[in-house]
Amino acid sequence: MTLLFTESLVVGGATGFFAGLLGVGGGFIMIPLLTVMGVPIHTAVGTCLAFVACSGLAGILQHVRQRSIDPIIALTMTLPATLMAMVSAHFSSLVSRPVLHVLFSLLRLAPASRPLQMLPASSPTASRWYILHRQRIIGDIPYHYDFDMMKAILSGLATGILSGFFGIGGGVFLVPVTAVVLRVPLRVTVGTSLAVFILPAMFGAFTHWRQGNVDVGLWLPLVVAGIVGSQVGARCVVHMPPEMLQRLFLLLVLAGAVFMLVKGLTE
Repeated sequence: MTLLFTESLVVGGATGFFAGLLGVGGGFIMIPLLTVMGVPIHTAVGTCLAFVACSGLAGILQHVRQRSIDPIIALTMTLPATLMAMVSAHFSSLVSRPVLHVLFSLLRLAPASRPLQMLPASSPTASRWYILHRQRIIGDIPYHYDFDMMKAILSGLATGILSGFFGIGGGVFLVPVTAVVLRVPLRVTVGTSLAVFILPAMFGAFTHWRQGNVDVGLWLPLVVAGIVGSQVGARCVVHMPPEMLQRLFLLLVLAGAVFMLVKGLTE
C-alpha cells in the first residue's frame, strides 16, 4: 500500500510538471506510467481523465497570471470539445484492453509525425469574417497572429473525441494542431490548450466514473502531487526556448507510444 502511494505521488508529480510545462493534460504521460504500476488500461483511462481535470485547473492559474491564454480561442474550442468528450467516453469501455493499448500508441505517434512548425501565412484568408487578428504579450514579448474560428471548432470536436475515449486532456493532439494548423505561437498555444481541455476532461471523467473506471483511492495522491508539479512546470515555460519545448514534447510522445504498442501487442 505504501509503495503504491509513493508510486502514485511520483507519477502525479511528473505528470503535473510536464502538463504545466507543455500545455497538455498529461494523459499521454500518465496512462503508460499507470499501466507500468499494474493499473488496468480502462481504469487508467478514467482515473487519468479525472486527474487531468483537476491538475489542469491548478496549472491554468499560472498561465492566467502570465497572460499566455487566448480567451477567444479557448472559448471557441471548449464547447465542441466538451460535447464530444461526453459522447466518446461511453464507447471507451467497449474496446478490449489490447486494442485500446495499440490505439493509444498510434494516437501518440500522430503528433510526432510532423514538427511543431507553423504553416506559411496565407494572406487571402485574412479578410474573411471568421479570421480574427489576435495579439498576446507574454514576458514582455508581443505575439501577433490570425485565428481561424472554423478550424478551431473542428479541432475542438476532434479533441473532445480523443479526450473522452482515451482519457487524455487532448493536449497531445491539441498542441500540434493549434501551433501548426491554427498558426498560434507556441507560447500562446501552451496556456490556451490547457484552458481548452479542462471542461471536456471534467465531463468525460464524470462519464467514466459512472461506468466504474475511476479509482478514487489512486486519484487522490495523483492529484495532490500533480497540482504541485503543474505549478512548477507552468513557471518554467517562460524560461525555456520554444525549440526545447518542441523536442521534449516529441521525445515524451515517442517513448510512451513505443511502450504502449509493445504492451498492446504482447498482452
